[in-house]
Formats: sequence, C-alpha cells, structure tokens
Amino acid sequence: MIPLGFFQVLVIPVNLILIQLRIGQSLAIPLLSEPIQIRGVLAEKHAFVHLSGRERREIECQVGHYLHPNETHCCIKCHKGTYLSEHCSGSDKATKCSVCPENAFMPTENNSPKCFACQSCRSSFQQIIKFSCTKWENTVCGCDSNQYKTTGDSEFLCKNCSDCHNGKIRQDCTSDRDTICECHRGFFLQEDQNKCLPCSSCNKEDCQEQCETGMETKRPSNSTELVSVLSFLTIMFAIGFVALTFRACKKYFPERQYFSSCTSGEQLKKQLASKTADKAKNSLLDIKEETILGTMQVLPLGNGQGQELPDCIKSARETRISDSPVVLYAVMDAVPVLRWKEFVRNLGLSENTIERIFFDHRPVRDAQYETLKEWRLLANHDATMERISQVLSKMDLSGCIEDIQEALAKQ
Repeated sequence: MIPLGFFQVLVIPVNLILIQLRIGQSLAIPLLSEPIQIRGVLAEKHAFVHLSGRERREIECQVGHYLHPNETHCCIKCHKGTYLSEHCSGSDKATKCSVCPENAFMPTENNSPKCFACQSCRSSFQQIIKFSCTKWENTVCGCDSNQYKTTGDSEFLCKNCSDCHNGKIRQDCTSDRDTICECHRGFFLQEDQNKCLPCSSCNKEDCQEQCETGMETKRPSNSTELVSVLSFLTIMFAIGFVALTFRACKKYFPERQYFSSCTSGEQLKKQLASKTADKAKNSLLDIKEETILGTMQVLPLGNGQGQELPDCIKSARETRISDSPVVLYAVMDAVPVLRWKEFVRNLGLSENTIERIFFDHRPVRDAQYETLKEWRLLANHDATMERISQVLSKMDLSGCIEDIQEALAKQ
C-alpha cells in the first residue's frame, strides 16, 4: 500500500515540467540547435517547439544527391543511362537504380522513376538515322547526302539541294541550308523554289527588276575574278605558243639538233643532201654514200674482207670500258647532249629506265653520267668501246669516236 504523502511529493516535479513546457511554447525557445553531418548531406537542422508542438527540419543536399520524398535524408542520384527504381532507406544506404530498357535513354544524373523514350526518325520526311539511340543518348536524325534540313527542330523535312540550273553556285549546300544560286543573264531567281526561271515567264515586279538590271548574270562578280580569268588564259596561251614553236623548230630544222664538234663537215653535207635530194634522181650519190658509211661500220672479228678500218675503230674494238669517271666523262663530252637519249637507247637502255634516271637527277650532266653507269652495269661484259663505236657509227657520229680516243689518250 502506497503512503498518501508519496503522491504529494510526485505532483511537485510534474508541475515544474508543465510550467517549463508552457514557457517554451510561448517564447519559441529552441530546445536543440546543432549542425548534423550525414553522408552525402550537409544539413543544418533546427528543431523548434511551436504552438502546434511540431518539429520543423530544413535539409539541403549536396550536388549529385536529392532529398528523399519524406524529407528526412538525402539519397544519391542515379547515373545517366539508369533510372530510379527504389529510394534509399537512409543517408548511409545506396539508392537502387536500374538500366534503361530498350528504346529508352537517360542523358543525365537523375532521380526519375523512368527513362525517356527514344525518338524515331520519320521516313515520311525523308529523315535518316545519323546516330542510333543508346542508354544515355537520344537518336540523332538527319538528312542524306545532297540534302538539307528545312527547319532546326525535330520535325524538319529533308529536301534535295538545288543544282542551280541556268545559273551558277555562289555557296554550296550544307546540312542546314540550301544552295545559294546566281542566275545567268536572261533568268531570274524564284526564291520560294530556289530556281532560275527565264525572264520571259516573269510577271512580278521583283523578277522584272532582276531581269532589267542584270543582277543575276554570268559575269564575274568583281574585278579580282576577272583579272584571275584573264591571267589564266594568258598563261595557257603562252604555254601553247612555246609548245607549237618548239614543235615547228624540231620539224623544219632537225639537223641543228645534231650539230656537234665530233661530226665532220663531210658527214653534215651528206646528211643534208640525203634528206633533200630525190633518191630516184641521185642514185649515184646514194651508192657513194653507202660506200662511205660502209667504211665507218665496225665489222665482226671473223670478217675475211681485206678492207682497212680506221685506227680509232680498231682501238675501240680492243678496249673494254672501265668504271673510271675519266672514261665515262670522255664519252659524255663527245656525244651531243641533244642526242644523248638516242645514244643510250641504242646502247640497250629501256625507255622507262632513261626517263626514271632523268627524273631523279635534274642536272642533265648528272643524268648522263647515271645512264652510262646503268648501261655498264646491265651490259656487264658487253659494255665495251666496240659497242659504243658501233652505236655512234649507226648514228652517223663516227667523228665522236675519234674525240673519245683523243680524250683518253691525253689522260
């Protein structure tokens, strides 16, 4: 049995507590004021006792987090390409995210309950897929090559670029803009169709102005363009004139290409006579020419004829060409430069080899030296002075053989 005085003692602290609560409610004295640090949250929580007796909390979440719908804590946002499937149960718990399904995407961090649907390119507008839809990026639609977009929004229409028929292109067509055309004289630009129409079909003031003033013509737009065209035509004319002059000189004066110090006067006279005289009326001269040329040709070693050969040809038959630069330069100095390619071609070098060497060695003298070295390497044991003498005799340059012998004798 509880003593009666015990209740009197218990009533005193109860009354004190009630008095304190009433004072606190009336003055709105904060009972708790302290910063609370939660993972992913920097929150300043203030609890006040109001007249209603409720507690108010203000929570600010960090970047990459969002406030729970209950406003009790912050949760981490889902990554791009995923969506929110379940909120975190606490500030120290992870948010449950799911990957976007097929034909859906999410481009940013989010707390969205679902992903966005991928857009479809409209074939009725001639749109094509430039980049397919992914989990984090929407479909990118565009136009085919030689087409452009009519508008900048997603409902754009693809149209073919104008070809500027009856005009010329001022600016090429791009993915966002049609070709800019400039019409020829006698045509005007129909802007809504971007076509050059004949002035005979013009029935409006704007096209009449174009046709009268000749704004859209074929003439160059400025003096700089005109100067460029004239300069180009002048250069082409000069090149053509030089080419025709060279061809005419080569056709009517071929003998000048063959003059050299090693060609005797008798040989030059014989060449000129053989090119201008009629063979039918000068048979005696032809017989004499064949006799002279026969004495200059190199005969085989086994030839039993008693005809005496020049000393230079005898020496050439017995001498094998060496790789000494003195010998090679002696041959180069004797043979006319304008007949050098003909000379090495008769020695046996192919046309491709000759052109390659002359292309790789721009100075002509270096090219001559390299072609002679190449022939000596390819001909091997057949690269003799006898072979050089035969070729020079065939080319009616027998005098060059003597020059070679004299040059080698001085060394």
